[in-house]
Amino acid sequence: MKLVGVYLSPYVRRVAAAMISRGLPYEHEPVNGYREFDVASRYNPVAKVPSLVLDDGEILIESSAILDYLNELVPSAPLIPAGSRARRATLRLAAIGHGICEQSVRLSGARRVPAPESDTKRWRAQVLGGLSALDAVAGEGGPLRAAPLDAAGITAIVAVELVALINPDLEIPSNPRLAEFVAEHRETPPFAQTRPTL
Repeated sequence: MKLVGVYLSPYVRRVAAAMISRGLPYEHEPVNGYREFDVASRYNPVAKVPSLVLDDGEILIESSAILDYLNELVPSAPLIPAGSRARRATLRLAAIGHGICEQSVRLSGARRVPAPESDTKRWRAQVLGGLSALDAVAGEGGPLRAAPLDAAGITAIVAVELVALINPDLEIPSNPRLAEFVAEHRETPPFAQTRPTL
């Protein structure tokens, strides 16, 4: 399989981290969807990353859809658990992490292209609200602490590290359970091997 996209994209990174965590080998083509539109559009008609090229040539796009596919490959260590209640809980927490990433990217972009203060205030509140919600479930025995990490835990770690990387000036209230959870996994292969730099 070939994963297309740079690890600076949290959506690419969460797919890569999931693959590494489950021992799924892949070739990495670090395409920046913004700077390399022509290359990215070969894999996805809207030139967004990630794309995952399967061994038979089929191309999957969008990180949630790719994680759903990867989940089929690892039934003994699911990224998204079976059973409607557990599945819904994991998908909900992964969506919160995904939302933190989206709004964090918007906040970062507003430093380059100023946005109305009402927008930046809302994006900041969304990031902080998401981090607080994840902190509430990151304690010992909480749903983020599935072993092995599931899609929710992987996305949460990627989101927290993204906020710190691209919004270092954002004043974040203490989220001690979430900080401890991220610190425990920071140097494990899924995250150490995919850590982006600016």
